[in-house]
Amino acid sequence: MKHLIILLTFLAIACLPQVARAEIKLSDVCRIKGQEENTLHGMGLVVGLKGTGDGDSKTTMRALARYMELMGHRIGNDPRGQVMLDELKGVKNVAMVFLTVTVPAGGAQQGDLLDCKVSAMSAKSLEGGYLMLTELHGPVPGDTTVYGLAKGQISIDDIIKPQTGTIASGCQVERKFQNEFVKDGKLLLVMSKDHATFQMTSLVEQNINREPDFRLGSGGEGVARALDQVRVQVTIPPTYADNPALFASVLMETRVGRPQTDTTVIINERKQAVIVGADVEIGPVAVMHKNRLIQIGGDQVNQFVEVNPSAETQKPKLTALVDSLNTLKVPAEDVIDIIKMLKHKRALYGELIIE
Repeated sequence: MKHLIILLTFLAIACLPQVARAEIKLSDVCRIKGQEENTLHGMGLVVGLKGTGDGDSKTTMRALARYMELMGHRIGNDPRGQVMLDELKGVKNVAMVFLTVTVPAGGAQQGDLLDCKVSAMSAKSLEGGYLMLTELHGPVPGDTTVYGLAKGQISIDDIIKPQTGTIASGCQVERKFQNEFVKDGKLLLVMSKDHATFQMTSLVEQNINREPDFRLGSGGEGVARALDQVRVQVTIPPTYADNPALFASVLMETRVGRPQTDTTVIINERKQAVIVGADVEIGPVAVMHKNRLIQIGGDQVNQFVEVNPSAETQKPKLTALVDSLNTLKVPAEDVIDIIKMLKHKRALYGELIIE
């Protein structure tokens, strides 16, 4: 019974009237290209470990020798002119690490402090370690520009995984890092993955072009044009030509109507929960459960439970079938199996997502 209540609760949410969820803001379904997170990265040395480092690694020893040289302490060379790494053997309290810093979608200005993630290359643990001053480069491999400097005491996030940690505010931005959001007088809207459909981009185009302030020239043509199922190009109108940031702000507050159809079914088997889109249709079927028959698209039979009598008989809805199954007190797991069988028999006209 508990599982059945969960099922009914989700169905009630999924079947709310369209009026209650008719419109959303543009910012809820897409972003402006250039307003996305980026990652700075680098490789450095951690010292002060408790014998858990990887100082025996030649890579770590060479990095340590190079660092010491930059600090004014040179390691001796052998007769061939090579650095005598043997002098650094037995160093157990140092480790080579990989660093990543996430730059927020709005970018970062010089002097900003950002958290730094630290991951050991081969050390057993970074507990108690201190990151030596390290350069951080941009997200594109091969870009040698220094965008930030990182250093500081490492805090282990999970004692079960001591090879990774965080330095709170450990990166100081040295060079402004910000993607441009305007190109040739245009913005590019990128739909989120859950809304990337031709129907949605067409709807976004229509809603933007309905706005009276978003017009080009005396002809009054709209500023938006859907390019594909992911992108919508928007030309900045003359009234906002000198203030693209204001236009972006107003644009992302534009109300957008939701698509009129919802044909997705989501099943969470672990929680025995189902979310059924209000517009999911099914073909003519008959479902037998414990000597009771639910039939759609056929003649009435023994112990028939009528399904959605007000709907078109050619287009019965899955929600009505599920309601009838609940009337018969069919367990949630059996309802899920029936829905999966409908999909297998190609009698469910919608997308089935099983989590």
